[in-house]
Amino acid sequence: MDERSPNVLISLFRGARLVLHLVYAVLLAIPYPHLSQTKRRRTLRIWSRQLLDILNIGIRTEGQWPVHGEGGCLIVANHVSWLDIFVLNTIYPSRFVAKAEVRDWPLIGWLCKRSNNIFIERALRPKSIHQDAASINQQVSLLLEQGVCVGLFPEGTTTDGKQVMHFHSALIQPAIDAGAMLCPIALRYLDEDGEQSGGAPFIDDMTLSRSIWRILRSPRFDALLVFTPALATAGENRRVLARAAQAAISKGLQNVAAMRPKPEQEATFAIPQTLLSAQSAYASLLLPLPNQPPRQ
Repeated sequence: MDERSPNVLISLFRGARLVLHLVYAVLLAIPYPHLSQTKRRRTLRIWSRQLLDILNIGIRTEGQWPVHGEGGCLIVANHVSWLDIFVLNTIYPSRFVAKAEVRDWPLIGWLCKRSNNIFIERALRPKSIHQDAASINQQVSLLLEQGVCVGLFPEGTTTDGKQVMHFHSALIQPAIDAGAMLCPIALRYLDEDGEQSGGAPFIDDMTLSRSIWRILRSPRFDALLVFTPALATAGENRRVLARAAQAAISKGLQNVAAMRPKPEQEATFAIPQTLLSAQSAYASLLLPLPNQPPRQ
């Protein structure tokens, strides 16, 4: 255990606050589906920010959020933990596409259903999976056309955050159908020294309760979100878009690792915030970012 980790009593106190916050979520969830879209976003953002505060998790960002106004967009990010959804909701509250197993999680599954998240079955036969994905795509496309922001983790599983796995492209199709922007976000959890935190990853056979206790026993760490340029989707191929988004996120994480701050200074780097086509974005990501030295 890290010497900076809180003692057991502090961890238990934070755990008690977490339980109370979940009770508060139950009370909010009763009227939540009947609120206006603006009020739902505000409620989700505030509750998520409070959750991270209780867990002693900070938020850092690099670059500029490419979405302006209330238009719908499809957010894609690398997937490290169940925390990812709440981290992203503090920036831009969204409806997330999640695996169906989440519905069976005690209390949290019910809260996810009340907040209108979208669930996809992965343990079906190939034909059933295809039908389920088609139904999900129709739902997501309609939401994007209505100006709702939808979040997606195209890797389809969590990782330790050290690499980005293959992006599945099927659920990117709704952004093309709706003409909505595709917004790739690189996500990494860092400790106070700027190193990758071991408290956040939710991988292998780890249970939710074990993950929560591990976070409660961890010293403070930050979730770093690296905003990359939005990708235009009109007339694009979903597989090309998936490769472009994966490359953008991978490049963002590489820049974080390459520019780890020294204790007395913060790392800063600029990401050009322009709306790119998938082909031009994918090609540009093979080259160094402006003002960045080439990788050796």
